[in-house]
Parts: sequence; structure tokens; C-alpha cells
Amino acid sequence: MTEAVQSTSALGNLLEERLMEWERARKPQELKLLECYQDVMRIPRADDTSGTGAARAKKAAGLFIGSTRNKVRASRAKINDALFGNGELPFDTNPTNESLAKFADVVEDIVTEQLERMKFRQMIKTGVNTLATYGTGFVYGPFVRKETLTETVADNSLGHTQIKEQKYEFDFPYFELGSTLDAYPDPEARTIPDGLGIFWVTMESPHTVAAWRADKSYRNISEALQGAANNGSETGSEIAGQMRGNMEFWNKNGRIKVARFFGKVPRSALGGPIDPNASGIDAGTMISVIAIMAGGVVVKVSESPYGDKTPALSCCYEEVDHEIWGVGVADNNAAHQKTVNAAFRLFMEGKGMALLGTKSVDRSKFLPTEDFKKYPGKVFQMKAGLSAEERANAIIDHKEEDITGGWLDVIRMSEQFSDDDTGITKYTQGDDSRNLNKTAAGISMIMSASSLPIKEVIQNIDANWIEPIIESIINWNLKYLEVETVQKIHGDEAAQAWAEIKRFGKTSFMDWQATGTSSFMQKEILINKLRAFADWAMSNPATAALIDARELLEQTWHCMEIGKESPILKEEDGDKVPPQVKQKMEQTNQHVQMLEASLKEIGEKYNDLSDSKEVDNQKLLLDRYRAETDRLKLIYPTMPAQLAQVLAQEFGIELIVEQQQAAAAAQPGAAPAPTPAVPEAPGMAGMPPGEVQEQPGQPAIPEAPDAALDPGPAAIDGDPQGMPPQPPDLNAPPDGGFFTPESGQ
Repeated sequence: MTEAVQSTSALGNLLEERLMEWERARKPQELKLLECYQDVMRIPRADDTSGTGAARAKKAAGLFIGSTRNKVRASRAKINDALFGNGELPFDTNPTNESLAKFADVVEDIVTEQLERMKFRQMIKTGVNTLATYGTGFVYGPFVRKETLTETVADNSLGHTQIKEQKYEFDFPYFELGSTLDAYPDPEARTIPDGLGIFWVTMESPHTVAAWRADKSYRNISEALQGAANNGSETGSEIAGQMRGNMEFWNKNGRIKVARFFGKVPRSALGGPIDPNASGIDAGTMISVIAIMAGGVVVKVSESPYGDKTPALSCCYEEVDHEIWGVGVADNNAAHQKTVNAAFRLFMEGKGMALLGTKSVDRSKFLPTEDFKKYPGKVFQMKAGLSAEERANAIIDHKEEDITGGWLDVIRMSEQFSDDDTGITKYTQGDDSRNLNKTAAGISMIMSASSLPIKEVIQNIDANWIEPIIESIINWNLKYLEVETVQKIHGDEAAQAWAEIKRFGKTSFMDWQATGTSSFMQKEILINKLRAFADWAMSNPATAALIDARELLEQTWHCMEIGKESPILKEEDGDKVPPQVKQKMEQTNQHVQMLEASLKEIGEKYNDLSDSKEVDNQKLLLDRYRAETDRLKLIYPTMPAQLAQVLAQEFGIELIVEQQQAAAAAQPGAAPAPTPAVPEAPGMAGMPPGEVQEQPGQPAIPEAPDAALDPGPAAIDGDPQGMPPQPPDLNAPPDGGFFTPESGQ
């Protein structure tokens, strides 16, 4: 045992020196942390009004207004609702490929079960309260403990069925939340990984320390218990020895100080064999260790299995640049707490003076035994022989002016500054509804403004606590979680998938992230959008008839998470619906059906009207084109050759050829002239005369009757009275007066 103590004495001296130094360095921060705790717990103290410029109110010293407590409560409720309000843990996994979804789901199920087993929800909720109170919180881990799974089975080994319980023991990773007042980080470090480490110090009973003997990894337990065993009857030399050994530092009131250290120490401090050929630099190499000291003795030490990562996670409510300590709600509200304490106490004293007043007494009119204490049924002891006037003037009442209104103004002004400093407004606390903007846009703006500080805190929790915890658990599972354990807890299918994941050795097949911030913002935005949509849609009778009110209510209920059981009636709960509500629902359905029928009828009429108008336009276009073509046929004999050639080039009509054929037909015995060639429209080649090809997407164009193609006397170019046509002017433009489908009339 002596050798064991000597082997750890160097490390023990090093750690004890560090702890005492870091405690002294943390003293100013510790005073601030204690003040924050007193403000939240409403504990009066001598300096709880310091800096306000008001004298301490002696008679009302016990009054302590819970302003800080209320703001911490509001902040805690808001953050916890954002993290766990939907009933799920604040993290999610997504496979990189849909074919790998089953493996990502198995990892998520395993991690979720482990978090529930370690009471992760309660740990984070308590941590949120710690952050709001002190501004900084510390989570330690992962540690490993033994868990037992009890399974009830039917045993048929003896020829008959017996019900038995089988116990399965397995290793389980877990994290612990430590008190901020018990954390002593390296004062020169800005983050825990950048420093030499952190101490987690608690006071334990001797029974707790003695129980560690059952674990073979602990040693020197008897030496650790020696200080707590002293009962005060020691001699002077023993007391001197305790002073040299700093026994008062490690033992107090029969309890033992236990310091858990997570950090770096020189390799030479471990007391192991050192290579004589090693240089001084190699001998002083810093290594990461996990050490436990109890009563000033190292009872357990081992190299950290986490490598360079320190198993301690810090998180801040509001981060401060280049500092490990953050700022919480209590610290932000400290000025208001002192102001409201002083103002309210002076308000009470001023109100008491105004209501009770003051008195002046002529003691010569009273007996020496009169104590002048006033209470119901009081009888004053006056001297005998006093006149009525002397008795009336023996006690004179003085009326004091009520000046308490000024203190109310001070409190109101301080409350405004408190809202600005903490970011926790009266709306967030559920107060001051009479001054709230009742419009949807106003409410949305107020909610967005009050949610910004909370969003920053949730981002810190996601980045500094939730994500590192999930990552550590996944890494631990890949190394130490057995397939048999997964089979016992999650079943055969999950065990097969986990076996493949362990063979693969990493989780690159999935992405995962903390969802605290996203769920918080999605919830706030979705609620506002649902409210705006409901106000807009249900306020208009035309749109309200098209809305499924039950579905809208269910979505709103699910988003707002008002309670566990929805009060919305289902379709199968028809008997529970009042008759007047049923009648109203039937009328609404009939109205909806009538609107749908009217819309359908109007749509059909519109389609028919559109089709008819298109056909008429196409028919008119074709008739005008044919009329111009026939007109050209009639006037081409009178055209000069030059004009005929221009028309042939412009419109593709072989008028020159037709003119020659007409001249030959005028001779006796000549054959009748053929019909002049008419340019074919695109897509009409090879079709019988008088037919028009139907274009895709257009209605068929009915063929015009022959009467429409027969021009009357007035249709012939020339005089409308039937005069013979005049030769056209050769100087006129080539297309003057002629209409084609490609050009405007």
C-alpha cells in the first residue's frame, strides 16, 4: 500500500497544486455565480440593493421581488419547448442514399434508446436551467457503466414449460451534468480543449468513497478515508500534520472532497518507468488522463481513451469573446433586480408612512410605565387630574404625504431596461397582454423579435452539447457496442444491420444533425402561417366554403402542441355533433356542391364559346382568301404582261401562262382553258379540291358553299354598277388592294 501511495504522490501533489491555484483564480467569478443563484432563489443579502443610490430599507429587508426568477422561468420554458415540445429528441438522421435508409434508421433507433436510458431529456432540461441561471454549464462524459436487461422466457428444458427470467448484462455509455459551482477549468484557457483540463469537485460521504473498494480499478481507499475518520480528539502533532497535508482542504464536516480531473499531465508524473535514454522533452510530454482524488489521495488514474478530446463539454447561454465563462439571464438582470428591490422596499415604507402617519407625544402627561405600543384595545396610562384639552393634546397625529408614485415610475423604467438587457420581454413571459398588438402581423413581429435571443441560445446548445454527445455515442457504439446487445434490445433485423455497420466501421452512409434551432424556427413560422391562412380563408364566405375546417383545426392543433389528446371531433364521432352543427354542416356541403356545379357549367359554356369563335374566324379567313383568288382569275385577261409577271413573283400565281392559254382558247376549235393554278397552303398538297386539312389542336373548318365562291356583279373589280373593269395602273404597288392570309387587308 505504501508503494501505491508513493507511486501516486507526485501526481497527487501536482493535481492538488493545480486545484488550489484554479480555485483562487475562479474566486471573482464564483462570487458572481453565487449572486446569480441568490437572485434566482430570492435570497436577501446585505448588498442586494448596492449601486442603486437608495439606503437599505431596514423594515422591509426581507422583501425580495422575483424578477430574475420569472425571467429564468420564461427562458427555460421557451427553450425546452423548442427542443422537446414535439415529443422527439432534438436530432435527426438522413441516409446519403435511399438504399441505405435502413442502416441510418437502425443507428437512429440505437442512439435514441441510449439517450432515453441515460435520461437525456431531463439532463438537457436541467442544463438549460443552469445556463439561464449561471450563464455556463458543463456536461461530462461519456462514461461507461453496467446495465442489466431482464427478459421473461418460457423454459421447456425439463419437459414442461417453466416461466423464468434471464438477465443480460451489457456496457452502457452515459453523460452527467455537473453543477457550474463545482467546475474549476484552467483559468488561462479560452476553451476546455485549449487548456490543461478541468476539475469536477464534489463533497461525498465516507460511505460513498468506501463503496469504491468493490471496484478493483480503485486503490488507496483507506488513506482517502483517514481524514474523515478524525473526531476532533487528535493531539497537537496530529493537527500540525493535518495542516501540512492540507487536511482541512479535503475534509469538512465529516465529508470528503472528491476531485475528478480530466486533462493533461506530464508523463513523468504518472510514476511509471521512464526510458533513461529519453530526452527531457520526451519525459515531460503531456498526456491526457482521467484521475480521481479523494481526501488528497489519488484513488484512480488512467490514460484517457478519448485521445486529445477532453470528456467535458461546456456551453454558454451568451458567449463572451475570449472567455470560457458566459453570461446568463440572472447576470443580465442583476441591475434591474437590485433596482426593483430598493424601489419596492422604499415604496412599502413610504406607503406605510402615508397610511399609518406619525405621532408626537407629550410624555409628561403619561405615567412612567407607559410603553406607547399601539395595538387593538390599547389603553394609554395617563396621569390623573388632566383636563380634556391636555388629554387631547397629549398625542398629536401628523399626516404624511404619499410619495410612492415616484417609485412606481422607477420600477416601470427599470422593467423596460430589463427587457432590453435580457431579451425576455413581457410578451414572452405571458404578461402585458393589454398592450399587445392584436393583429396577426403585429403578433408575428413581436414573436420574431422576442425569439431572436432564444434562437442564439438554442444554437449554442446544438453546437456545444447535443452534437458532441451524439457524435461521442456513435463513435463509442462503433467500437464497443456488441451485436448481441442490439439483438436483445432491438431485434434480429436491427442486429443484422448493425453487424454490417460494424463490419463497415464508419457511418459515412448517413448524415445527422441537431434539430433544436430548425424545429424552433419551423414551429414559430408554421404557427404564424397557419394563423394568417385561417384568418384570410375563413373570413371570406366564398373561400370558407372550400376549406376543410376539421383538417385545418387538426393541423393547427398538431403544430401548436396544446395537449396530448386532441379535442377535435372525428368523422366517426357523428353522434357527438350537436344537431344545429350538423344542420349547418349539411347546408355548407349543399352550398359547396351548388358552387361546384355552377363553376362546371360556366366552364363548359366558355369552352363552347371559345371553340365557336375560333371556327368562325378560320371560316372568315378562308372565304376572304378564296374570294381574292377568284377575283384574280377574272381580271387577269386585262392585265399587262409586266403586271402579271410581278403578281406571279409576289403570290406564286402563273398568270402569264394562264394568259397565254386563254389567248389560245379564243381561237376557233381550241380546247377550253384549264383553271389557273392556285398556290397551295402549307400542308394541303395532294388533297382533293375544296377540302382543307385539319391542323392539330384546331377545330375542323367546314367547307364554304358554292354560292360563297360565286361573285356577283358588284364583286367584279371595277364600277359597282356593272361597268367593265378598267386596266390597273402599272405604277401602283404590286400588292395594292390585294388581300392574302399572310398580309393585312
